[in-house]
Amino acid sequence: MAATEEKKRICDVAGCDKEAERSVSPKKVVGTSLSMKNKDSKSAHLCKDHYKTFKKDTKKDRKLDSLGY
Repeated sequence: MAATEEKKRICDVAGCDKEAERSVSPKKVVGTSLSMKNKDSKSAHLCKDHYKTFKKDTKKDRKLDSLGY
């Protein structure tokens, strides 16, 4: 594999085969409406659509974290 080639990651949400754009902690994904293919991985790769869902599902938690609760 050449240095300029990137390895394409696939979204880790069950039933999705789109290209992943972001990766997040799998511990944070467990508390959302998303179901992962492999729950034992070190990071959860999400496509654009599932990342948007993840952000909506964790909005309240992120707000509380920023306030220090």
